[in-house]
Amino acid sequence: MNQDIVQLITGFLGSAGFALVFNVRLKNLLAPSLNGLFTTGIFLLMFRFYSNYFIACFVASAFSALFGEVLARIKKTPASVFFIPGVVSLIPGGALFYTMSYAVKKDWINCKMYGFLTMEYALGIACGISIAWALWYMVQKMITNMVKGSKTEI
Repeated sequence: MNQDIVQLITGFLGSAGFALVFNVRLKNLLAPSLNGLFTTGIFLLMFRFYSNYFIACFVASAFSALFGEVLARIKKTPASVFFIPGVVSLIPGGALFYTMSYAVKKDWINCKMYGFLTMEYALGIACGISIAWALWYMVQKMITNMVKGSKTEI
């Protein structure tokens, strides 16, 4: 449990640091940091239930994308300001490092194992973001059409 708390704190601080690198204004700094905290928490929770990196990354990155979109509307700021620092905590740095390390050492069995793990992370993140944004824009289009009174299909 202590390791989870450390990961949550580093998810918050890492997202805050990443936001600062991208010159996010101080008035908006808390939101991407909280996105990193929540995204890390969701990843840990999903991994605890399913023990699958793809599912954990998928759900956590989908949450991060939707959280960024909602905050963008509330704060009238581009969604990338909130989304990108929030999803940084999911990047598979360790798995990628070991993949490359074993490739350099020509230990192909371990390289393959860590390479697949890195791909699981990357595909989970990409699929989660893609599906969340597709659903977000589809719902947004439906709401816009309902407000206009139009029955145009999506």
